[in-house]
Amino acid sequence: MTAENQRIDTQSIDTHSAQYFLASARCASFKQAARSLNISAAVLRKKLLVLERLIGTPLFLYQDNRLSLTLVGKRLQKSLVNRQGEGLPAKVDSPRQATVVIAVVDVLLRDILARDLIAFLRRNAASRLELIPLHGAPSSKADIMLWLADPGSPRPDPGFATTQPLRLAQVQYSPHLAKRYAPKAALPRCLEQLDDYMLVQLSSHNGLPALEPWNRLIRRRASGIAQTSDPHLALELIKNSACIGLLPDYITQVDRTLVRLPHLFDIPLVQYAWLTTHAQAASRTEVRALVELIQRTFANRREWFTSKSP
Repeated sequence: MTAENQRIDTQSIDTHSAQYFLASARCASFKQAARSLNISAAVLRKKLLVLERLIGTPLFLYQDNRLSLTLVGKRLQKSLVNRQGEGLPAKVDSPRQATVVIAVVDVLLRDILARDLIAFLRRNAASRLELIPLHGAPSSKADIMLWLADPGSPRPDPGFATTQPLRLAQVQYSPHLAKRYAPKAALPRCLEQLDDYMLVQLSSHNGLPALEPWNRLIRRRASGIAQTSDPHLALELIKNSACIGLLPDYITQVDRTLVRLPHLFDIPLVQYAWLTTHAQAASRTEVRALVELIQRTFANRREWFTSKSP
């Protein structure tokens, strides 16, 4: 009797192996099935190889960048689906993950963390993550907090216990302009030359001592100002409306269409990026993993925060 025609004893297949096989068959992707099951692809493949040895024949085919079932695999899938109706659970329940709440300043999330957080979620599809905007000091609603503060600012006292804040980076600011709106030879090189441009002001910059030279310039303007509370809109105005706005110097690493206008102010405009965790959440495994990811992300982009000559 050929392997295709032999009877498959599904009762000899343990629950986890059955569900690993069914998830792989549904997803037609080992990686996606592993993410769904909250295990590594290597563990999944090892378990499936053991199952194939038990059955005595391959269960999957991979051709033309597509994963499909063999004839035996299709028979096994049908048998296991029928077995579900007789008591096999539809899905092996993984331990319920506690939600990790990250409160983060919008620009740090968008420019620095987004890519690595997306990669983390691809690897950990069963995780529970909530991102909330952070304005000002740390929030008791969050497990992990990332904020920006002026040099010399006192340690925040949010009214609950936190871990010792860790300074992640020095963030320096300069006026920026889209390259297409000014040839290099005609870039503004003094404050007076900004009079020919509309200025974009982000509302959260108002009143910040570290940005006072820029804010003073905004206050002196009688016209030619666009103010918004939305950092995304501010960036779009700078990129697409021939406006000049204050942005972190690292932005040219993120968007090559922008050019920095240095040396317009006598003093550097600097803030610091800080990280802390809620003391009651600091020991949780999932919180520690995300804190390590955030620290590694900033460390890998260390050169972004180093002042460079124009």
